[in-house]
Amino acid sequence: MPVWAPAINGNVTLRGTTKNVDVSFDKLKDHLDAAFSLGAEIRKEQFGFYGSGSYMKFHSDNDSTILKFGIADGGVLCRLLKLGEERPFILEGTAGLRFWYAEADLTLHGPGGLVSISGDKIYRLYDPMVGLRASQYLLEKLHLDVAADIGGFGISHNQSDLDWSATGVMTYDFFKWFSLSAGYKALTVDVHHGSGADKKGLDLTMHGLLIAAKLKF
Repeated sequence: MPVWAPAINGNVTLRGTTKNVDVSFDKLKDHLDAAFSLGAEIRKEQFGFYGSGSYMKFHSDNDSTILKFGIADGGVLCRLLKLGEERPFILEGTAGLRFWYAEADLTLHGPGGLVSISGDKIYRLYDPMVGLRASQYLLEKLHLDVAADIGGFGISHNQSDLDWSATGVMTYDFFKWFSLSAGYKALTVDVHHGSGADKKGLDLTMHGLLIAAKLKF
């Protein structure tokens, strides 16, 4: 159950026009209408499956624009290495798919009154991902967890150039069934397609504090 507080930096291109984006989380939270995030993992010995998803909804200052934004990950994992017993180092490899989705509802003021444009999809993107994650136990219940993945490479029909994420957290296992983590996460998407007045895309990095609670069954 992660709680992420990101800032957003980069640029957005729509209908051939590119605008820079530099929004702190303090400003972003003032326009946040809804947020949901959840992850799950099933494993047996060295192998397993993982999945996560998040959804956010924002509004503009005058409520003329509503942006809905979603990210979902899923794939397989494999333990590659384990060194030590009391304070082990564990290395795992991951491979899967990341899905990006954004949709905007616009209300425009014109000579004829109000005009609404609903469900204007900025993009839908499916990116294959490969990555590594590692844990180093510093104490019996305290460990440093890091993870990174990269993908895209133009494989998606939307010509994604680059898609990567990196996470680093410190985790404490309070009980066998409950852990709490705190650290930092960065997530980047760089995708453009079309040309001229039809060009649209995103080159954004979301980064900020991450806090997560984990339940084990």
